[in-house]
Amino acid sequence: MLYYRHRRNHFALAEPSPLHRALKPAIGVVLALVILYFAGSWLMERIGLGNRARQTAVVLTVERQGSAQVSLDDKEFANAQNDMKLYASDRVKTSANGRAALMFFDGTVLRLGDQAEVAVLTSDMKTENSVLSVRLSSGQLWVSTPVSPSFTGSVLRTVEAASGIAFEIPRATDAVIGQRSVTVYSAAGLGIKLDIPGAAIPVIVGEGQQLALPENFNPNSDLYQYRSAIGSLTTVPAFVQESRTLYLTQRPKVPTQSGSGLTVEEGTELSVVSPSNNQAIHTSTVNVKGVVGSAVSTVRVNGYQATLSPDRTFAIELSLPDENAVTITIEALDPQGAVLETAVRQITRNLEPPKSPTIASPAATGQTYRTQRTELPISGSAPAGTTGIIVNDYRLQIFKPGDTTWTYLASTRLDNFHDGENIFRVYAINDAGKQSEPATLTILLGGEGEGVVNAGSAGSAAASEITSEEDLPKNAALQPGTVRVTGPVPGTQFTSTGSAFLIEGTTPPAAASVWVNGYKLRLFTPGKLFWNYIADPALGTLKRGVNTYRINVRNAQGEILDTTTYTVTY
Repeated sequence: MLYYRHRRNHFALAEPSPLHRALKPAIGVVLALVILYFAGSWLMERIGLGNRARQTAVVLTVERQGSAQVSLDDKEFANAQNDMKLYASDRVKTSANGRAALMFFDGTVLRLGDQAEVAVLTSDMKTENSVLSVRLSSGQLWVSTPVSPSFTGSVLRTVEAASGIAFEIPRATDAVIGQRSVTVYSAAGLGIKLDIPGAAIPVIVGEGQQLALPENFNPNSDLYQYRSAIGSLTTVPAFVQESRTLYLTQRPKVPTQSGSGLTVEEGTELSVVSPSNNQAIHTSTVNVKGVVGSAVSTVRVNGYQATLSPDRTFAIELSLPDENAVTITIEALDPQGAVLETAVRQITRNLEPPKSPTIASPAATGQTYRTQRTELPISGSAPAGTTGIIVNDYRLQIFKPGDTTWTYLASTRLDNFHDGENIFRVYAINDAGKQSEPATLTILLGGEGEGVVNAGSAGSAAASEITSEEDLPKNAALQPGTVRVTGPVPGTQFTSTGSAFLIEGTTPPAAASVWVNGYKLRLFTPGKLFWNYIADPALGTLKRGVNTYRINVRNAQGEILDTTTYTVTY
């Protein structure tokens, strides 16, 4: 038997193609580039280059030994130590009468009240858009954010409550946040924005306002009914006063630069740069700035500790009481707390409210307008110095200080516009937070016709026209049986399966006006012997189910000649 052994020497059966030879090194280069990309990305993320998020530690301050506990990496709670570093998913809780605070990379301070629990969600510092957020599981927080950022870029700050409400915190905030409540002593811009589950639009709570939602509130209702002004900005709870005293210096109120060139006069330890004495202040806050000598350790302004920079300059933003004249006392203290020097500044405030805004469309201030449209823009002009516009307790978010015009959308979809009478009161707010007298517009949704039905204070003789049947006599019919409905079918009732239709009828010769469900028919003129009324779902004059139309015919003196009722099942 013959056995054939396989030859194991390498013999090329065919030459590889040129394409195959070229692809092999190209694939190697691509793989090398991919590896370099991911390695470089990892390295840049580690050292914080580019615009990638760099997780930063949150510093925990425990005010009393044993008054706070921490849970790290979802482990069991243990006693917290001062100056601990916390990261995402770490939790802190305080005991009864316990106090603790979280300090973030941008100078934001969150101070926990007693029996409060907070979890760190995010603390990411980026070159452009940084993010910090916490979850408030129980209790309440005092929140303090910087007036100006200490680095380039913006910061999105969020407190997520266990109730599901998310509080978006702007700069320059001094506020207290609970599960369904917020009290805002100061805040930049429009204020704190609340994203409420189920609500169509966010709720804004501005400086000097508070909001407290009941436990079983309806998110589809007018949530601004729960917002109100703070009773007194000069009388604040002990928790807030303590928080300001302890942590106000933790946030950079007004950033200063080294080498400012400011020096104190020879033989003094304190020079105040601003405000000047007897200066008129139009805003609700004032920036107090100056420079101190080398012997000064602390600067106190009306009892609050100011930020003292390495170049010996100091700064603090002070909230002002609602008084025409305010005294500001600046004290320079040595390391032992003794007052070395004191400066006093008197400032004045103009607390006069601004002029009222004007309404121009769809009608002028004081007028009454009728429409069948379910969405209707209302617009007008703002007086000089207006920083905000409020319409029926809602502050317009698109209006900015300096704008001369404003616009508000009345819409049944937004639940701020309803069938019947709608009264819109428009207020202007100035930079001192003062509110004007309202400009008022009444809009009637539904009925017949489109346009001004009562000129009000803006009109002439039409202002005296009676548009409400409530003002007319309620006598018994003077000519009973003279008013009849002739269509769509004669009689007293009708079943409709279509869409809009006319309700028609006859009147006696003495008829001067016809009223249907309290609405005066505008097209009826005295002496006419017939009338008609549009029943239309689009106009709000016809709805699903049983519709009852009460028709009153009156003479020139407004007395009832006859009345009848017509029922439509739709």
